[in-house]
Amino acid sequence: MRKSILLILLGTVLTLHAQTLLTDEHRQPIDIKRSLTAHHPQTAPPLRAEGLSSIQRAIGYMAGQDPDSITLKGARVGTAGTYPLAVLITADMLRDYVGCKVIGIRVAAAQSLGKTDVWLSPVSADGVVSTDGITKSQRLYEGWNNVFFNGDTSWEIQDGEALMAGFDYQETQSMIDAQKGGICTVGEAQGNDFLIYADLGGGEGWYSINNLGALCVQLIVDISSLPEKMLSLSYLDTGFRYKHAGEQIEMYTIATNTGRSALSSYRLQCRIDDGEPISFVYEKPLAETANDHQQPVLPLPGDIAIGSHQLTVTLLAEGETTPANEKATRTVNFYIYGEALQRQQNYVEQYNSQYEYMASLVNPILNQSATKNKSMALVNTYTADSPLALESSAYLHDLYAYTVPSFTINRSYFPGEAYIAYDVNYYVEQYPAFVPSIIDDMMAQDMMLPAFATIYLQPSYDAQTRQLTVDVSGQLAEGAASIFKDLSVTLLLTENNVVGDQVVLNAFTGRTSTQHDYAHQHVLRQYITPPLGSPVNINGNQFTARHQTTLDASWDTDQMTLIGFLSRGAEAVSDDNVMEMDITNCTSLTLEGLTGIQTAKHGGNSTGETTCYTLDGRAIGPDTPQRGIYLLKKDGKCRKIVVK
Repeated sequence: MRKSILLILLGTVLTLHAQTLLTDEHRQPIDIKRSLTAHHPQTAPPLRAEGLSSIQRAIGYMAGQDPDSITLKGARVGTAGTYPLAVLITADMLRDYVGCKVIGIRVAAAQSLGKTDVWLSPVSADGVVSTDGITKSQRLYEGWNNVFFNGDTSWEIQDGEALMAGFDYQETQSMIDAQKGGICTVGEAQGNDFLIYADLGGGEGWYSINNLGALCVQLIVDISSLPEKMLSLSYLDTGFRYKHAGEQIEMYTIATNTGRSALSSYRLQCRIDDGEPISFVYEKPLAETANDHQQPVLPLPGDIAIGSHQLTVTLLAEGETTPANEKATRTVNFYIYGEALQRQQNYVEQYNSQYEYMASLVNPILNQSATKNKSMALVNTYTADSPLALESSAYLHDLYAYTVPSFTINRSYFPGEAYIAYDVNYYVEQYPAFVPSIIDDMMAQDMMLPAFATIYLQPSYDAQTRQLTVDVSGQLAEGAASIFKDLSVTLLLTENNVVGDQVVLNAFTGRTSTQHDYAHQHVLRQYITPPLGSPVNINGNQFTARHQTTLDASWDTDQMTLIGFLSRGAEAVSDDNVMEMDITNCTSLTLEGLTGIQTAKHGGNSTGETTCYTLDGRAIGPDTPQRGIYLLKKDGKCRKIVVK
C-alpha cells in the first residue's frame, strides 16, 4: 500500500513532516491487536548479517536477501524531541523460532545519534505492549549497529507471542535546520514495519508510517536450539481453486532452509486427500537461510470426484521422513466441477473511510465504473470511526482492509497477490487516467470465472408500512451442492447521494479539509439477511428463499439498490477460512419507482411492462448479462431471444 498523506519530498530528502501530522485531526493510532494478524508475504527469512556468528540470525523486515541493505537515509520527524520508533514482529514471523532466544537488536542510523535506549517489549494477544521487556542503553553510530543485551540477558520466543523492537530517536534542531534526520528505512512499507509513538492528531499512541519503507530495526536471535536440518514452505501458490478433472495443478513454491546447516537436496511431497503421495526431488544445494523457487506440476486424476478436495504439500530435508518444522507443510482446498454457469455480476466491496482523503480520489472513479459497467455491483462499507459505518460490517475491515480505501471483487483471492483485497491508491495519485481501464480489466477478467449458481430477485414493497419483501430464486449447476456446501444468500441495501462529511484533498494546495456536503454513493445501509448469509431451500437444481425487512423512514427508496449474492455458509469468518468465502454469483436491482409487486431489471432500472422468462418459466426481467435463450413478453406478445 502506498499513501502520501504523512510524507512530503523536500529536494532529495524524504521527510516525515510533523507539522502536517500534528494538524491532521483525523489521523488515528493503529489497532495493535488487529495488526498482529496482518500478513507480510514480502518479509524476508532470518538471515546471517554482518557481525553475527554462525548461530545468530537477523529477523525483521528486509529487502530481498540482504539484511544489511538500507534504501533511504535521512528521514526526520521535523520537530525537535525524542520519539520511540519501532517495528512489530508478529507471532507468525517468529513461529519457526519458538524456543530460541532474542539476544539483541540491530538498528541502522543515518548519522551518529549519541547514546539512546534500544528496547524489546512483548505484545499480548490483545495488543497490549508490555513494559516488562529488555532495555539497553548504547551509542548508535552511522550505519548498522548490533546492540547485544548485557551478560546472559535474553528473551525466549514463546509460541503465539509477538514482539515490538525499537529505539528512542532524538531529533535535534540542527537536524531540522539541515533537513536531514537520522532515520533509515528499507524497501516498501508493508504495515507494522514503521511505528512512531506520539500524538499525531488522534491522541497519544502508536501510529503507522506507511510510505517511507520499513524501519531498519531487526531482532538478533540465537538459533542454537534449532534442529540441524529444517525447512519451511515459505510460499505456496496452487493457482485457481476451481478445476476440471484431468487438469493440472501448476504450483509455485519457495523452500527456505531454516536449519543450522546447509542441505544438498530436498523433497517436495504432494498428497490429494488420502491418496498416495507424489514426490518431486530437487538435487541442489540449499545453504543456510537460502531460498529455492520451484514450479512443480501435479496432474489431477481423470476420475476425481466433483466437489471439495484437499492438497497437502510437505517439504522434507534429506533423510527426513517427517518434517522437523510445522511450517514445512501447508494444506489448501480446491474444487472439481463439471458444469459452470455464467456469472451475472461482480460483487465489489470497497472498504472506505470518511476520514481518509484518498477515498475522495478513488470514489469518483469507482462510482463512474459502476454506472458505466453493468457487471459491477458496488457497495461501500465504512470504517468504525465513520458516521456512515454499519456495525454489522465491521468484521469485513478486519478480514480484508489492509489499507483504506481498498476493495475486493467477489471476495475472491487471485493467485499470486499479496492480499484478497486490491487498492489503486498509488495509481489514482500518480496516473489517474489509467485507473478506469485497470478497473474495467479486472471486472472483465472476473466475469470470466465460473459460477455454480444463478440468482434472481423479485421485490415487493408496501410504501405505507415501508416493508420490503424479497423473493429469491436461482438455478444450481451440477455438483454445486458439493462445491458450495451450505449455499447461502446474502441480501443487502445501499443508498446513493447520502450527504455527509468527507476529508478531501485540494489538488492546488496539497492540503486536506473536511467537506460537509459530500455526496456518498453506494453506501451500505442494511443487511436484510445476516451478513454471512442465510440458507436457501434447494429442490433438485433449483433454490428459493424469502426475506422481509422494514426500511428506515430516513432512507430515500428511489436512491436505493437491492443486492443479492451467493456464497458458502459459515458460522464465522476468520483468517483460517476467509479464502473459502468467495462469492459464486451476484445480482442487483434499483428500488426506484418500486410500488407493489413489480418485475425489476437486474443490474439496472425498473423495466415497466416488458417481462423476460427463462425456458422453464421463471421471470427475470428483459435484460440480463447471462448467455442463453429466453422468452420476451411485451404488449401481450411473446417472442424468443438469444443472448450471446
